[in-house]
Amino acid sequence: MKKIILGLLTIIGCTYVNAQQTIKPYKFKTAIVEYTYSGNTTGTQTLYIGEHGWNQCEVTNTVMKSFGQKNVTDEIKLTLGLEIYQWTPGQNTGTLMHNSMLEELIKDPDFDIKDFSKQLMKQLGFEKKGNEVVDGRDCEVWKGMGSTIWIWKDIAVKTEVKVLGQKTVWTATNIQFDVPVPASRFSVPRNVQFQKYDSSNPMNIMMNAPTHPDDEGNEPDENEPEIKSFKDLKKLLKKGGN
Repeated sequence: MKKIILGLLTIIGCTYVNAQQTIKPYKFKTAIVEYTYSGNTTGTQTLYIGEHGWNQCEVTNTVMKSFGQKNVTDEIKLTLGLEIYQWTPGQNTGTLMHNSMLEELIKDPDFDIKDFSKQLMKQLGFEKKGNEVVDGRDCEVWKGMGSTIWIWKDIAVKTEVKVLGQKTVWTATNIQFDVPVPASRFSVPRNVQFQKYDSSNPMNIMMNAPTHPDDEGNEPDENEPEIKSFKDLKKLLKKGGN
């Protein structure tokens, strides 16, 4: 379940990014967002945004404890246009995914990219529950799949995930807009060999999220929509727009 939520946030964060260079997913050109994890998962994550969202880099350092198991995550995910790189610092191998899902979706003249994220959230069972103030920020509140997401200026300010009675919360502790971001954050490391694969299945993006211990061994949610192709995703989104 957590993998789906994290993947959903990834899609929301990069949807407009991959449309056209003339489209700016964020009003701000750059941003740095620092998150703190609490609950079953502790640690930090920092999101770097450049070129109005065209470039994004997530640096995650967390420790997850669940049912007597501990899982340490130390990784970097770098999105440059339609290419998504992921690797662990200190290791010489990583993965490279070409985001064919968005590449195909944006070719559809009937596809309304501006409403994509909200339609996707609704079709995955999320519902907007109004607004709440989080640390002085007036946020949209979306609930679904046992989770709650607080969104402000297209940034997930807070996310709460409950699975099998266990809870993880990650909260933005520092948000800076239009600040200098080191160019190195958007550079692909030369000493890492990336294994390439294509996201021919739209759900690969979601399932490519970091593994969480409480996801392992869980049965799929019967209420989750089955998405195995671009056609399935398009039908899902068009259904939500009716």
